[in-house]
Formats: sequence, C-alpha cells, structure tokens
Amino acid sequence: MTPDARSLPEAQITYIKQATLLPMPGAQDRACGILDADGAPVHAARTLLSASRFTPDPTPSETPATHLPGRWLFAGVGRHHFGHFLLEALPRLWALDHLSTRPDGIALIPMAGRDIAAVLRRRLGPLLDILGQHLPVHLVETPVQVDEAIIPSQGFGHLHWTHGTPEARSYMRTHLCAAVPADGPEKLYVSRRRLKTPAQQVPHEQQIERWMSHAGFTIFHPERHTVTEQIARYRAARVIVGPDGSAFHLAPFVMQPGTRVGLIQRRTRQHVFDAIARQITQMGEADLWTSAALSHLTDTPDDSTLPPELHRLRADLRAGGFI
Repeated sequence: MTPDARSLPEAQITYIKQATLLPMPGAQDRACGILDADGAPVHAARTLLSASRFTPDPTPSETPATHLPGRWLFAGVGRHHFGHFLLEALPRLWALDHLSTRPDGIALIPMAGRDIAAVLRRRLGPLLDILGQHLPVHLVETPVQVDEAIIPSQGFGHLHWTHGTPEARSYMRTHLCAAVPADGPEKLYVSRRRLKTPAQQVPHEQQIERWMSHAGFTIFHPERHTVTEQIARYRAARVIVGPDGSAFHLAPFVMQPGTRVGLIQRRTRQHVFDAIARQITQMGEADLWTSAALSHLTDTPDDSTLPPELHRLRADLRAGGFI
C-alpha cells in the first residue's frame, strides 16, 4: 500500500515480521520508517507531513539495529508542534480497537532535532496515553528490529485527509470522551492572543475578545491549559468561536455533534482553512459558520484605530448571531 496525499486511504493494517524501524537522520534528511526482513522499505509506513509531502522511504542503516522484542504498533512521527503532533502521531492508533492481540507497545519516530520525550512529559503525554490505551511508548532514536511491526494506515492527516476515516473518527471520539468528562462553559471563544510570536497572533484580537466577552463568551487560551482541560472545555461547549489554528484540529475529536462553530479565517492559504473547516464539519459533525473578514489583515503600528477588516468581522459576527 502506497499512500496518496490526495486521497485518504481506507482503513487497513499491514503486518511485517522481523521489521527494522529507522529514525529520522536529520532536519535536512527526513527519510525514516520501516524496512521489511529483506531490507525493502514498507511504503505503508510513510507519514504525511504536509499537504503533499511524505517522509521519504529509508535505506538500510550502517548502524546495526538492536533487538526490541515483541509486536509494536507503528504510530508515525512525533514533533513538538501541537497541530502537527495531532495529525502525524495519533492517526494510526485507531487500529488498537481492531487487533485480535494487544501489541507490546507503540513505536514513534521523533522529528529530528526535537526532544519529543520532553514534549510528552510536559504537554502531550496524557493525550498519547489515552489514545495509546496506556501502552508503553518506544521512541525510535536508533535503529531497532522488532519481532513484528503493526502498521495501520493513517486514519486522518493534513489537507485532503482531515475528515478522517469512520474508524478513526469513532476511535478518537470514543476514547477521548470516555477518559475526559465535559467541564466548562457553553460559549467559548478560543483566542490566539497569548501565543508567543506575532506571526501566530491575530491583530487586534483583544478587541475581538471584548466583543465576545460582552456577548457571554468565556475567553479561552488553550496553551495555558493542559490538553485534558482543553478536551473538557471543547466537550462542554455548545458554541465555539475563534480564529483557525491547531485548536480546531483537537476540538472536532470531541465536540458534541451539532455544536455551533464560528471559524474566523486568519490566513490567506484558502486550502488550509478549507481543510480545517472540513474536519470540523465531517469529524466534529458541527454546524459551521465562517468569516473571511480577517483573511488579508496585517498588523499595523497604529492600534488606536480599528481597520476596516475588524469592522467587517464585527458585522459578520452580528449577522451570525454570535454578538
């Protein structure tokens, strides 16, 4: 099975005896994945890293592989970026509900140059623990040979894959909702104002927060909360509004069907926005409303006067019944 970035593959599982798992060599060489017992690359282990870019197939390593006993489910690539982690490290875990025998653990290839172990300790470990059904996780940092590699197809991913297979959609919702009770307000505005860099932020968002707060929304900065707290808030909310971004990759996993979502386009890449919108409607089964008022807005030194785009957004939010 060779995956195609334009078409989400149907759910299937490949089993490879005496498989060798190879790490990513470096930032400029992202070839990694799995070789079979004859040293041939297993195409099913390619991970979709962006709209059309997969991890290249690996070649046999000069470093001898150590033996990692047992049967290991291959999860994909783990990196520190929240949205990429969701779309690259979690989409194969659906297979855990479709195996006759529980595997010995989960194998994850770290993105080269990133301390994924630290990321898991600080932020994302609970998410992987829930969806990995508390199995041990082996980070593939050196070549290892396993008795058997279990390689599920990616159940969702970037761009054309955001909507997810039925198996993956069901798996994410079932396990996350079982593990994390709903807890939070009914109306949530998901803000980007406290993100670290200006490129991540939305100009004049403090004013948007004022409008939303006045309309009864709780202002939510997800990066200030644990991932389980984020899930609890998205489960509880009946109305969620915010600029497009990684939060809207997580929320569709758990939001209640029929949740009203107001998605504000903050960037010019229409295909990326459309992919997030598709995940919200098809995976989240939400009632989606969108505004492109800010799609070409750039930050200006003068914050004293609201630009025309903000006035248009305010009108859109009023017309949509949010404020």
